[in-house]
Amino acid sequence: MRKVPPHKFWLTAIAFLFFAGFFSLTTMAQTGCPGCAISLPPLPNDTIFLSTAAEGIAGQYYDTDISFRMPKTTTPVNATDPSTPAGLPISNITINSVVNVPPGLSWEANQMSFNPSNQPDGCVKFCGTPLQPGVYNVEVFVTATVLTIGQSTSFSFPITILPAVSNNDGFAMQNNSGCGAVTVSFQNNVQSNGNNGYAYAWDFGNGTTSNLENPPALTFSAPGVYEVKYAATIDTFGYQISTVRVLGASCDDVVLNVPPDLYLKLKDPLGNLIYTSSVLDNVDFPAIFNVNLFLTDGTYELEVRDEDTFGSESCGYVYFTKTNSGVLVSGDLEVQVDIIHPVVNINSSGFVTVYEQPADPILVPNGTVDICIGESIDLVADYDQGLQWYQDTIVLFGETSQALSVNGPGAYWVEHTSLDGCRAQSAPVAVIFSPLPNVPTFNVTGNEYALSDPSQLPADYTLQWFMDGAILPGENGPFYCLMQPGVFLMALQVTNNSTGCTNEFSLGVSYNPAFTCASAANEVTRTASSLVLSPNPTWGDLMVDFTMEKPGELAFQLFDSMGKLVKVENAISFESHVRKELQLGHLPNGTYQLKVQTPDGFMQGRVVKL
Repeated sequence: MRKVPPHKFWLTAIAFLFFAGFFSLTTMAQTGCPGCAISLPPLPNDTIFLSTAAEGIAGQYYDTDISFRMPKTTTPVNATDPSTPAGLPISNITINSVVNVPPGLSWEANQMSFNPSNQPDGCVKFCGTPLQPGVYNVEVFVTATVLTIGQSTSFSFPITILPAVSNNDGFAMQNNSGCGAVTVSFQNNVQSNGNNGYAYAWDFGNGTTSNLENPPALTFSAPGVYEVKYAATIDTFGYQISTVRVLGASCDDVVLNVPPDLYLKLKDPLGNLIYTSSVLDNVDFPAIFNVNLFLTDGTYELEVRDEDTFGSESCGYVYFTKTNSGVLVSGDLEVQVDIIHPVVNINSSGFVTVYEQPADPILVPNGTVDICIGESIDLVADYDQGLQWYQDTIVLFGETSQALSVNGPGAYWVEHTSLDGCRAQSAPVAVIFSPLPNVPTFNVTGNEYALSDPSQLPADYTLQWFMDGAILPGENGPFYCLMQPGVFLMALQVTNNSTGCTNEFSLGVSYNPAFTCASAANEVTRTASSLVLSPNPTWGDLMVDFTMEKPGELAFQLFDSMGKLVKVENAISFESHVRKELQLGHLPNGTYQLKVQTPDGFMQGRVVKL
């Protein structure tokens, strides 16, 4: 939450304690889910209450009403946070905005502005089909008015969207949609429970197949829509000979000239007699026998016989296995053996959807950006839509455009949400604000301008003089001499070379013909009524001679042509007349500026080292 003044902290406490319950859901009002219904249990008149929202499932329609009661005064807040004064009326609560709602959901409250004194109850409806699973920290921006003071604040709360579930007759899938890559778990709805006769075939649509009853979870790593096909074969009944139809036989009772009296004898593959049917008298073909015996592997022998008055005779033999039912012929004997083998086939299919994971946004500039206090910088994303900017962990309300103007320190990043609800985050950009160097004030002595306090300069700096906003080429020292008549705006700019930050001091001046600056370099230099520098130019030692009104501490500062302090000597004089020798032999040849600080003020002059 953004910082607020200490005397307004209790307003923020109200916003957090109350809104984090009540407005955490009511503030997400937008058209699309009208018609919420208020349903509250018995409650105190002045209280805080929020009903619970159900969890959502990605890919399944979601429709939930949330009811609430807001406090009329700060008394319920005081019960939780004693630092909040009790008994203050809450006159208005206004919804500003909400961000980070799960993609695919819409929401609508019964109203957007509330006066709790006469309307403390309300509701909100969430509806739609959430696109992606996850825990979404919804950020709500609200304004509360207490004692005519409005306090804006924000808070967040989670909405949980569970992974998608797909279910059919054959199998169920969990987490069957997602971004970039999804790992799908499978549940077989036709379990064998350890029994024989079950067979399975899976085709996952991505080139992978399985014959396992319960295949392990599978990762789909490329975007696309995959059809998962499933087949279960249940073969637990076995083979059963159900009927035998004798279609024809040459064993009629010729003597009596009557149709045969038929019956069957069946032997198993080991030669054991396992079945003898009853006799069908005076058969008209076909003669049908209901056998209903289960068969095993091997060859069975079926004999058809004719029961006569004085014994029986064989009409012939046929042989079969459990898998070759149909019409069997042996000489004049023609028999149809009906064998049943019921098999249950269950075929189902479902779909796995993998949405393309968007690439992480790229920000320009990136990495660490160091700018100066008072400046701003634009961070630009390579996406132009579906954006939300953040500073550290705080969502930036209303910042959804391609560029973000930054004028404060922090770690800035942007989140992109695709049309499919897939999200990607940029690497953070650390924005550091460096302080400005101290203002380089300067003093005016006649027509000569001198930097007031060189000790305030950065360790690594550059000076530059300006006249009426135009740069003065080559004027990079702590002194400048005005040598042309007129009125001007003089400015001295200092740059901290380690940060690039600048600051400047400007002053309106006019040329005074009564004063002159330093004379030619080969003459004695006088910049004040008593300062004498000799010899000038010098090959080594420089004598500094001047008179001051009152004795005291002295400081001798020598600057090179770039304004860098190259020599400092301090001294104390108990006399008004001062003679001080400075050794310059170790310095490179060039032009220098000498500043002498005395109890009266300062004097300055140019020195040429040969």
